[in-house]
Amino acid sequence: MDLKNEKPDSAHLAHVRNMIAKLVQKFQPLQIICFGKRTFLTECSGSFIPLAANLEGNYCLLMVTEGPAQNAHEVQDFANAHFKQGWMTILCHSQESVSESIELNSRFFIGVYTHGQLLYSRDGLSNFDFAFRFDPRLAAAKSLKHFENRIALADGFLQGAAECFANRQYNVSTFMLHQVVEQCCIALLRVYLDYRLHIHNLHRALRLCGCFSDRPLKLFDSGGLNDPRLLDLLIKSYSQSRYKDDFVVIQEDADRLYDRVCSFVDLTKEMCRDKIESLKTEVF
Repeated sequence: MDLKNEKPDSAHLAHVRNMIAKLVQKFQPLQIICFGKRTFLTECSGSFIPLAANLEGNYCLLMVTEGPAQNAHEVQDFANAHFKQGWMTILCHSQESVSESIELNSRFFIGVYTHGQLLYSRDGLSNFDFAFRFDPRLAAAKSLKHFENRIALADGFLQGAAECFANRQYNVSTFMLHQVVEQCCIALLRVYLDYRLHIHNLHRALRLCGCFSDRPLKLFDSGGLNDPRLLDLLIKSYSQSRYKDDFVVIQEDADRLYDRVCSFVDLTKEMCRDKIESLKTEVF
């Protein structure tokens, strides 16, 4: 695996290669392609500790299977359990569905096969013999339609969250905020990647957005002490607000999450509108 324009240390590169080997052994894919990566180097030093550096990576991968696609949750859980040097967000699709999408002018799949980095191929090919080229003429109009549909849903859920908060229904308000963020992530991924998201896990959705911008995830994880706890609370609200009697959101947390999600809606609108404008003149 060649990480272009980056020089991760050999230990990190070995971990990435080892993880790819585990995925291949476990799931027997046809191909694994990296379509987005971000690496983060942190250093620590002090009077009483030696200088140390740690490299982590956020990798977005497409796993292509011969038959029906692997259970995406199983693949993701496997990656989460075995890769501890960052994150791997993995999308799973069958070869048949990928081929059909490419024939239908999918900006996402054509982009992955045109510009993605092949990490594994069962037949040993190291490059792509790719005949399809993306036709960008309808990209802006298509993205605008998806954006308007999803942002209308997000605005509706946000209004519902505000009403629930005013009525002191903080659990329900937080669940509605989860729906707002989910719709915003769907909008971002459709506009930027032309990819239809089928998952409800906000961690995965926000990390997947990382293949084109770190702004969505950073809005919820900016380094503040409460950020991980609040994001975890928002994620858990999707199921636990409905099925767990002991799940409780206090007013202060609901208020903080509401403000954060309002900012996320504004960010989504800004980013999507900017991208749609660029698609009008973009040459793929």
